[in-house]
This record gives sequence, structure tokens and C-alpha cells, in this order.
Amino acid sequence: MIIMTCVISSMVSIVLWRLNRPMAGLVSWMMAAFAGTAAFLAWVSMPWLGRAVAIPLNMAIATGSLMLILDGTLRFRSLIPPGRLRWMTPVAVMVAAVQVRANLDQDWLRIVLNDVLNSLILAAMIAALLHHARRDERIIHLMIAVATVLMIVVYLIRVDVALATPRGQFRAPGDPAHAYVFFVSLIFILSWTFGMLLMVNLKVQRALADMADRDPLTGIGNRRMLDRLAGRHLPRSGTALILIDLDGFKRVNDDHGHDQGDQALCWIADMLKASVRPGETVIRMGGDEFALFVEEAGDATALGQRVHRLAARINIALARDRHLMPLPRRISTGYAIVPDDGQTLTDLCAAADRRMYDDKHAARPAGPCGGQR
Repeated sequence: MIIMTCVISSMVSIVLWRLNRPMAGLVSWMMAAFAGTAAFLAWVSMPWLGRAVAIPLNMAIATGSLMLILDGTLRFRSLIPPGRLRWMTPVAVMVAAVQVRANLDQDWLRIVLNDVLNSLILAAMIAALLHHARRDERIIHLMIAVATVLMIVVYLIRVDVALATPRGQFRAPGDPAHAYVFFVSLIFILSWTFGMLLMVNLKVQRALADMADRDPLTGIGNRRMLDRLAGRHLPRSGTALILIDLDGFKRVNDDHGHDQGDQALCWIADMLKASVRPGETVIRMGGDEFALFVEEAGDATALGQRVHRLAARINIALARDRHLMPLPRRISTGYAIVPDDGQTLTDLCAAADRRMYDDKHAARPAGPCGGQR
């Protein structure tokens, strides 16, 4: 039955990998499922392979399977960079194979060393699962962690039995402690397979939601994201909105084409992303209008100073880089804060829009008769 469970886990991991190839960690999990199947096949093949071959194969491959699960978890949760630490699994397999082969005739010592090593790997898995787990991940991770803890417990029980039994009387296979390990292994494999499905599904849902909240051209948030942020933070006092409009952007499009206009929009988005502080989110409202949603701006005076510094920084950069590529003449800004300017997103947009157009008109050069043009 346990081999059938491993085969099903392997098939599930193949399907997940085929459907989500770019997702980090899935290759390691797929290889772990194959390795788990191979480990149990080696065990049941002992009558044909012989004890001297089957036991080292079983234990070394099983350790490798656990290391691959750990490797996949670290990569899936972005706890290690892509392509790094690939040596961990081969080293663990080599250590396991050498110690098992060296202690083949001392069952108690072989079991103790192997189970302690596997318990350490499993403990690292639990740490990787629970490290900074988000709220929507916790139930899934806790389910897998409970099964992993059970696996550690039965390993430690077997270690205790091996140490308590007089030397030469502990037999592997043969001791009842092995039955516990095999039974809990079945629970462990099922929990990881089901948990893997749930984790991948959750990650795909997040990716789709993130795509819906992103402007496809610039990669920053869109109006949908702004609505979600407003629903989460308004009408809390100190929440603010900064609107940013590009003066002279129409000329960039008319004189240089829409491709150059798109590049100018991306340049502005990059400048805004480089200028934000924690608690600030860059939004493209549409066309040539951008926004910053500020979760905690302090008061209106502090917000006005922040907007002034932001506009000065970007306008200086526009003047500096205009000879490198077509860019707008300057940016105009407006801002609004709760509760001074209202408590809804509509109120904040209206107040910020008024200040933005006051800024835009104030920056227009005077005409020959003293009026603005």
C-alpha cells in the first residue's frame, strides 16, 4: 500500500510540475516522490537484492527523498536563491550511504545514526514551512508540520528502542518499531502530497490575483489595487492619497510615437518605485496619471513636505534625463489626507485632484501680457 501511495504522489507531482513549470521547488518535490518510491521498492526487493544491497539503498534513497522535500520547500518559499545549495541533497545521500554501509552489521548503530539524521532534516522542514508563514498559508503548513512531527517522533522512538535493547539483540528489519515507522510514513506521504496540492493552488491563486491588481505595462498597481487598499485602510486617520500627472506627455506621444510614450511611463513608474517608503504603494490610475497610496502620512503638513520633496526629486531627474529619451516636461502633484479632506476614496481623489490642477496651473509660464499660457 505504501508503494502505491508513493506512485500516486509521484503522478500528482508530475502533473503539478507540468502545469506550473516556472514555479520554484516543484522539480525537487517531483524527484522526492520518485526517490520515495525507489526507496520502498529497494526495501521490498531485499529477498532478491540481498541485505547488503537493499538496506543501504533503502536508507540512502529515503534520506535523499527527505532532503529533496526540504530543498523543494526552501525554493518554493523563496528562502534560498534559485540554483544555490544544490549540493545539499547529494552530500546527505553520500553521508547516509557511507554510514549505513559501514554499520551494516550493527543494526542499532545504523538505525540510530540514520534516524537522527532524518529527524534533523525533518526539523529543518518544519522550520522552513513555518518561517514567516502568511495567514492564508498557516493551516496548510500546520497540517504538514503535524505529520512531520509524527515522523520525527517515531524516528526517535526507534532510536530509543535501538539504544535500550542489549547490543546484538536489536534486529532491523524485525523489531516492531519498524512497523510504526512504515505506518507513519504513509501518513507523512499523504499529508505532503495533499499539502503540496494546496500550496501550489494557493500560490497560483495569488499569482492570478496579483496579475489582476497590476498594470500590465509598468508592473505597478492599478485602480483595482487602489480600491482594495482603500477598503482596507479607510477611513483611518492619517491615510493619504498623492496624485501625480505628467505635464507635456501628449507631446511625447505625438512627436515620438506611442512606443516612446510607453517607455516614458515606465521611466516614471520606476522613479516612483525607487522613491516610495514602507507603507506607500505606487498606482497607475490610467493614461498619464499615477498615484501613491500612503497608509500612514502623519498630518497634512508632513504630507505636504513629502509631496514637495517627491516632486522636486522627479522633476530634477526629468530635466537630467530628457536628453537621453523623450520625457514629459514635469510632474504636477496633489494630495489629500484623512480626515482633513474626507474619509472616502472619492473624497480624497477629488481633493487631491483640485490641488494637482492648482499645481499644474501655477507652473504654467506667464504669457506676454502677464496672463498664463
